[in-house]
Amino acid sequence: MMFTADNFQVPMLLHDQPPPGVPAMKQHKKAISCDCENAARRAQLLITTKDKKAVKAIHAFLRFQISDHKTGDSTEISKDKP
Repeated sequence: MMFTADNFQVPMLLHDQPPPGVPAMKQHKKAISCDCENAARRAQLLITTKDKKAVKAIHAFLRFQISDHKTGDSTEISKDKP
């Protein structure tokens, strides 16, 4: 909800710097859609766009989050299968 409302302050407060991708995500915010699905003990954030610059920014942001928070998630990009 915070991303949808153009609130990118939490990552900056946690990391003491704007994470990679955030400036471009703010610039392309109208082309980005965010949806959150909450479930017991987890949440899934779906970030979508057709804007190529926004895609690159989102990938940079997510890779930074994965690395900084040491989640162990893959940073490889894969396409959803229809």
